[in-house]
Amino acid sequence: MALTPDPKSSAQFPSRPDDGIDEAALESVMREVPSGALALSLLTVGLLLVAWFLMYALVFLPRGMVG
Repeated sequence: MALTPDPKSSAQFPSRPDDGIDEAALESVMREVPSGALALSLLTVGLLLVAWFLMYALVFLPRGMVG
């Protein structure tokens, strides 16, 4: 039984040479996206650390030493 290619596959269609994307606009977007991702990750890690320190200060320290 021979396998036939899927007619709806994107590999069957040739790539378009002009997709309407301006190179200058693409450059500006690619400069902004990584800085936004970095800011989001720093905010998330910062909130995680604040939550950990609050849990440590409000839950573990009041219980005192173990033993």
